[in-house]
Amino acid sequence: MAGRTSTSVGMGVTVTILSLLTLTLFVLSVVYFGRYKDQVRQNEQLKADSQDIIRPDERGQDFIRNLTEDARKDRKSLVGYLVETQGTILERVTGSRRDRLADLATKLGGIQGADNASLISVIANRDNEIANLTAQVQQADAARAAAIADLKAEVDRVDALQRSHQATVDAINGQVGQYYDEIQRTKAEVERYKGQVDDRLDRARADASATEKRLSEQVRELSNQNLILNAQLAELRGQRQAAMFRGKDEAALVDGTIIGMGDTGKRVFLSLGSDHKIQLGMTFTVYNDAASIRPDENGNYAPGKGTVEVISLTPTSATARITSEARGNPIVKGDVIANALYDPNKIYRFVVFGNFDMNGDGVATPLERQDIEATIREWGGQVVADLTGDVDFLILGERPILPPRPGADAPIEVVTRFVQISRDAERYDALFRQAAATSVPILNENRLYTMTGRTPAGRR
Repeated sequence: MAGRTSTSVGMGVTVTILSLLTLTLFVLSVVYFGRYKDQVRQNEQLKADSQDIIRPDERGQDFIRNLTEDARKDRKSLVGYLVETQGTILERVTGSRRDRLADLATKLGGIQGADNASLISVIANRDNEIANLTAQVQQADAARAAAIADLKAEVDRVDALQRSHQATVDAINGQVGQYYDEIQRTKAEVERYKGQVDDRLDRARADASATEKRLSEQVRELSNQNLILNAQLAELRGQRQAAMFRGKDEAALVDGTIIGMGDTGKRVFLSLGSDHKIQLGMTFTVYNDAASIRPDENGNYAPGKGTVEVISLTPTSATARITSEARGNPIVKGDVIANALYDPNKIYRFVVFGNFDMNGDGVATPLERQDIEATIREWGGQVVADLTGDVDFLILGERPILPPRPGADAPIEVVTRFVQISRDAERYDALFRQAAATSVPILNENRLYTMTGRTPAGRR
């Protein structure tokens, strides 16, 4: 009985202990399950919170890993590292660690170019602009310094000129004083000399009166001698006139001969040419021989058998047309010609002016006037500069062509050339008017060649 009771007690104790253990386990399970639920909720909340900070897909990015490593090196959390880094950057950029990125964006909005470019590029551009402005300022300073130096040099030069001018004025004033003194002395000398001249004039008047009386007597004596000389002169003139009417040797009156006849019988060839000073239009009387030119007792010459007119020239011969011919006594080869006014020894005087084209290139220039003058001299003429009363011909080339009037800023060479050509054109017109008014023959270049019978090689 006692054993059974002990066993029952032991079993009860065991059951009780098991019950307590079971209850304890249940309580612990309930407690741990509640804690598990809290932990799960906390984990979920941490996951949600961590997604606000960094998402799972961002954890594997190299940039995030580099930031995490930098935060570990500084023994800071990633957020703390980023906050510290942002504060440092904002302090460097805006000057305040408390500014946010929105504040930074607002402040950058007032900076030109920062809305579409990085801040570093904006700063670099500003640095470049500052450098350029600095260089411009330096150049401006250098130019200002140079201008100041030039101004100082100009001021010094003006001062030197003023000093020189003052010295010149002083010297001139000194010379003027000297001149004034000299004038006063000269005036005194003039007054003294005037007195001497008046004295001399009185003596000269007295001498002139005596001389006039003496010369009057000489004039009367010379008048008597003049009457005697006039009588002697009249006698000599009568003797000279008688000698003149005796006439020259007929051979001396012959100017040339007919050296040939033309095919039509209306033209003849003369032994005279441009070298003999023959001119176009000159006429000659034709005689059978030199004896036919003998004058009568009154000094009159017998009419010839015909007349000819020169129509073309060569240096040694001329072609003439027959203008008249005696009936029954035709002009033939060997006849002689004469012109009472023709003188081969006469030297014709020419004035040459204008532009000429002697070389035949189509361009008339004033330099070729020298060639025209040389041709006249070779022919035996004389070239003079002015159109005086003894000039025989005026040779005019082309009128000088005036260039456009030069402006106020034209070079002095252009102005000088314009003035020279203007003067040449005025002289050209003046010579033409003077020759027309005085009936001096005016020839152009071609007529000169025809007159002299000399055509330059460039015009043939």
